[in-house]
Amino acid sequence: DEDLASFQEDEMVQQALQRGVDLKKYGRELENDLRQAEMDSVMQYVQNSQQITDLHSQMKECDGVLARMEEMLHGFQADLGSISSEIRHLQEDSLSMSIRLKNRRAVEEKIQKFLDNSSVLPQVATSIVSPHINEAFLDAVVTLSKRLKYLEQQTPAADGSSIDVAPNDTSYGRTILPDLERLKVKAVGKIRDYFINQFSAIRKPKTNIQMMQQNSLIKYSKLFLFVQHESPVVADELRSIYVETMGKTILNVFKSYYAQLMKLDLVMTSKSDLIVIDDAPLKSMFSSKVDMSKHNDPFSLGLRDKVLEQAEREPIIVHVAIAEGQKMPYEALFRSVMKHLVDSATSEFLFVADFFRTAAIDTFNRIYGRTLSSVLENIENYLLGCYDAVGLLLLIKLNHMMRLVMERRRVPVLDNFFDRISLLLWPRFKQVFDANMKSIKTAFVSSSSGTTNNKKHAPVDLSPHYVSRRYAQLVASIVTLQAASVSVSLSIAHNTSSSHSNQQQAEGTTGPHSRGALDWSWGVGGGGELMLQQDMSTMRVEMIALLDRLATQLPSPKDKIVFLINNYDQILGVFQESGVMFEDVQRVEDLLMTQRELFAEEEIRYSFPRLVDFVLKTEQAINENAAKARANLDEVLTESIVREFASNWRTGIQQINDNVLAYFANFRNGMEILKQVLTQLLLYYTRFQDIIKRSWSRPPAFSRDIVSTAAILMEIKRYSRTF
Repeated sequence: DEDLASFQEDEMVQQALQRGVDLKKYGRELENDLRQAEMDSVMQYVQNSQQITDLHSQMKECDGVLARMEEMLHGFQADLGSISSEIRHLQEDSLSMSIRLKNRRAVEEKIQKFLDNSSVLPQVATSIVSPHINEAFLDAVVTLSKRLKYLEQQTPAADGSSIDVAPNDTSYGRTILPDLERLKVKAVGKIRDYFINQFSAIRKPKTNIQMMQQNSLIKYSKLFLFVQHESPVVADELRSIYVETMGKTILNVFKSYYAQLMKLDLVMTSKSDLIVIDDAPLKSMFSSKVDMSKHNDPFSLGLRDKVLEQAEREPIIVHVAIAEGQKMPYEALFRSVMKHLVDSATSEFLFVADFFRTAAIDTFNRIYGRTLSSVLENIENYLLGCYDAVGLLLLIKLNHMMRLVMERRRVPVLDNFFDRISLLLWPRFKQVFDANMKSIKTAFVSSSSGTTNNKKHAPVDLSPHYVSRRYAQLVASIVTLQAASVSVSLSIAHNTSSSHSNQQQAEGTTGPHSRGALDWSWGVGGGGELMLQQDMSTMRVEMIALLDRLATQLPSPKDKIVFLINNYDQILGVFQESGVMFEDVQRVEDLLMTQRELFAEEEIRYSFPRLVDFVLKTEQAINENAAKARANLDEVLTESIVREFASNWRTGIQQINDNVLAYFANFRNGMEILKQVLTQLLLYYTRFQDIIKRSWSRPPAFSRDIVSTAAILMEIKRYSRTF
């Protein structure tokens, strides 16, 4: 069955079946074909028998060759096994040799490090013993310092170069260390002599100390470090010599500079320069008025606060200033000394820190101790005779600004010095301020006998008194310096920042002379701000009381009011000139407005007394009993007042205008007062008209004489334009 299935799958059988071939016949044909093919094959074999025989012989020969090759390969296999054993042995030997080589190289590296860290080349020794101090000597000393530091170790070197043995315990170390010690002694002596010679050169006149420090000392600072490590006693000796030499040099420089600067001092005030002074010598020859042109102006700030803008400019060159005949207030001299001092102190501290490295602040204090004491003594001696309140505040400001400069430089060596200056300046300012306060408080005070102690004072008139101007100048100067404190301190604090102008705008100022409305906060610096604020408030109260006492010397209430208006206006005028704005300005403005209202009432009463009395009394009566007041209204009196006002109102307004011109020298103040007086007049007259309208149901006969409000307004406008 399987054969049939396979035959059915045969391609030729399938073709035969498809063609309808007789299978039996087809089978006999195939059998005949096979038999014929067999016969042809036998005949062909017979014909090629010789070649087949040759092929058989060749195959036998090949079998022999292959057998011999097999024997040869078996020999090669045996030889290769022997070679493999030898290669494994060689690999083991190579690994062992590699380990030994690695160990020897590690030992060689450590020994090399040991030799590098401990050996000294001949040229190093030659440079040390040579008489010259140069770069070669510096390099040699640095090398010697490293060798000594290494060989003096009592424990194995951290880098393993001494192979678990302390360098000091090695045979080489014990051998070479004495030689290195001798080189060290030679180097220390040579370095000591060099630095002593350099320190001595500082004392020579016209020596550029900073250049010497950089070129001759800082350049060889490693030499001092070597001495400091290897011979601390010599290092302390050199430090002491430098401290003594530099201390004397700096002291002499500042003593001489201060003495020369004082030749430029411009005395601004004297002991008698108080807000209230003996004004008898200041009287004019032809009148009893005080002529302040004969006296200086000690409380006006003027341009003195420009010294704050110049705080970080270069110090004054004295001989140039003397040659030009310049004179300067003390704060300019103080700024120059302080600028010179902070620059010198900064340079010296940085040098000390770079050169000596250790105890820099203590060394600086030893160098500058006498100089700082001398500066403090000079300032204290000046303050004993100083009565300049404005100048003292400028000194306080400058001291505070110099402290900010040192803070910005990150050099904290003068903090105690600045504190001591503050402790000198604030108490002195307090004394001077209190003296001015006392002059206000005790002036024109009645004694027990009923008289006043004004024998040395000129009589009081209606014009602004000099004390109000001097008071206002002092207050304005203090407030202006407070404003400058905000802007200038910010300028210093942000000197290296691009946001300088933005910060000033945030504070509401662009400089000490842009004195607009200020956020009233005391930024004088250095302490004492609260004390100053309290004293300012007390002085304001005492000043108002003094003006009241001066006003009592005038004969009439109206004169007293005029006097107070003129003085309050003068105070505000000084404040406005200075551009200051703070709480006292509003208080003085309130006092001025109160006095203006009183003056307006007094002036109307003086010019139109019957009209004012009639209005006030009638309104009071109407308020008490309207019907009765109407019945009791005197028509004749009312008519006479109407006719009197109609005939005199223009003259009265002219008189008011003349009085205001005579009373008030300040045109702007006079214009405001004139407007206020004329407005008050218009209000009175309007009330007068209202009374008439309420009292008569029909216009009375005299109503044709009533002046219209429009006419009065036109007249008021005319005077308002021409004033």
